[in-house]
Amino acid sequence: MALPFSLVFAAPRISRLGVAGRFLIHTSATLSSAAPTPDKTAASKTSPAQDLAGYMQKAEDLANKYTKHVDEAVSRWAKSNEVYYGKERDMKNFPPVKYPLSHPKVRFGFIPDSWFQALYPKTGVTGPYLFMFGSLTFLLSKEIWVVDAHFVELMSFLIIVPWLIKKLSPYARKYVDAQVEELEQDRYYKPLKALTENLDRTVSTADEEIARETAVPLLVQAKEENLALQLEAAYRERLQQVHRAVTRRLDYHVERENARVRFQQQHMINWVVNHVVKGITPAQEKETLSQCIGELKRLAKVYKAAPAI
Repeated sequence: MALPFSLVFAAPRISRLGVAGRFLIHTSATLSSAAPTPDKTAASKTSPAQDLAGYMQKAEDLANKYTKHVDEAVSRWAKSNEVYYGKERDMKNFPPVKYPLSHPKVRFGFIPDSWFQALYPKTGVTGPYLFMFGSLTFLLSKEIWVVDAHFVELMSFLIIVPWLIKKLSPYARKYVDAQVEELEQDRYYKPLKALTENLDRTVSTADEEIARETAVPLLVQAKEENLALQLEAAYRERLQQVHRAVTRRLDYHVERENARVRFQQQHMINWVVNHVVKGITPAQEKETLSQCIGELKRLAKVYKAAPAI
């Protein structure tokens, strides 16, 4: 499986992620590719936990396969680097070819400066110019270069073209450099930067998930304590319910006993009063009434005889 250079460049970052990071990278692709077709019989036989375990296993297999391909690509690049830039290569006699970003320096707008530099050690500073103009004089004197009606056009061309190159080359260079820079940014630097940022985000996300994973025991402990508090609250509430129920039943028995005692007392009082009333004869009633009237009269006399205060 061939991988692009950007992924090979990013292989060290991917290798830092480990299983958690690679799972985060490929979970969405794995779930979409490994999603089972709806099957009522299979759904009735498998639980959600088993489905999740299957998805996790498929994601892990895909991540391992991807890591294997990345490792193979990195090993191929390392082998190629060892062949082309290893210890056995003669860098002095066979140096790596470096492509210049701009053309070499020129004289008169079109003659390479390297030609002048090659003649300087043998002819001196004026040698290249003497050779150029001497050759021109030789061609004209021997009529090898015949002067005709179009010679004036050539002279005008040799004067105007270097002048135009001298004046317009900065603007042309600026425009071309801008286009090249934009092309490099669009095709190399921006995709590489986007990939690097994406991998950095993935690494940071994996680090956050690893940090969260360290807090799982504390979360489990907190949930256990929460559950214990809920159980304690439910236990106390049920104790209170039992207390209220027992209190109501005891109050019922107390009230029932009090009602029975009151009924017995009232019945006994009524029974005694009825029998006493039945035992009084008319003569006794008349005598008692007369005695009461006499007592009232006596009290009236005593009240009248008492001095006023």
